[in-house]
Amino acid sequence: MRNLKLYVSLSTLLVLFLLPGLSLSQHSFASNQTATLQGTVKRVWFKNPHVRYLLVVTNNNGVEEVWDARGSNVDWLTQKGWSENTIRIGDTVSMYGYLGKDGAKALSLLTVTLSDGTLLVDRVPD
Repeated sequence: MRNLKLYVSLSTLLVLFLLPGLSLSQHSFASNQTATLQGTVKRVWFKNPHVRYLLVVTNNNGVEEVWDARGSNVDWLTQKGWSENTIRIGDTVSMYGYLGKDGAKALSLLTVTLSDGTLLVDRVPD
């Protein structure tokens, strides 16, 4: 009986710790809508849990918009040859990825093309 109580207690704790993480890991991106954005990098965060770039994009009406582009974690990208200096503030880049849901100005990165034509791959589309 004592082992059963311990098992139930540990199982309950495990569920309580895992459920919030599962819900937080589901980001707000549409897995069936992709886009390519061209713009100028305004800000760079090369740190975990996700590398992020703010990209200034001029929309079809000539108005500047700021997009939040999110990549994978630092370890993954470093293994693929990225570094904190690969994409810098002021760089003009083309970013391709999944669009944010509900019209959010967000992009989950798949690839980035630098101004010199270098293609950086974060991940392959599902």
